[in-house]
Amino acid sequence: MNEELQSANEELETMNEELRRRSLELNDVNGFFESVLLSVRMGVIVTDEQLRVVVWNREAEDLWGLRADEVEGRHLLNLDIGFPVDRLRDPIRACLSGQSRREALTAPAMNRRGRAIEAQVICTPLAREDGIRGIVILMEQRETPSVAG
Repeated sequence: MNEELQSANEELETMNEELRRRSLELNDVNGFFESVLLSVRMGVIVTDEQLRVVVWNREAEDLWGLRADEVEGRHLLNLDIGFPVDRLRDPIRACLSGQSRREALTAPAMNRRGRAIEAQVICTPLAREDGIRGIVILMEQRETPSVAG
């Protein structure tokens, strides 16, 4: 009985060590992914196939005034931001269906500071080997020239 317990204990220790190693690897990958998102100077929004927000980077927070924890898990087209999200419906459909690898549009919007801007948007499919898993949306603002009177 003692030998069986010792053997089981050694097996558990081996499994724990493997779990620790994999956890460290996952932390490294998450850190790398986070640094990529921080380095991109555009709003990055990633959704799943049902258009629920999975990733909302700091640039998107700054642009639209909503924090990641306020939008993650919510349907993209139901968000109340200063951008006319209904304009994304057709480009997203084209990407999700595999009809298009890239859709771009520019639309008038209002940033979180209440300033009129033109938002440039690029939608691409979030592709994996087994198919399209969602949408990657890049957004950046161009300030609308003020009208001199």
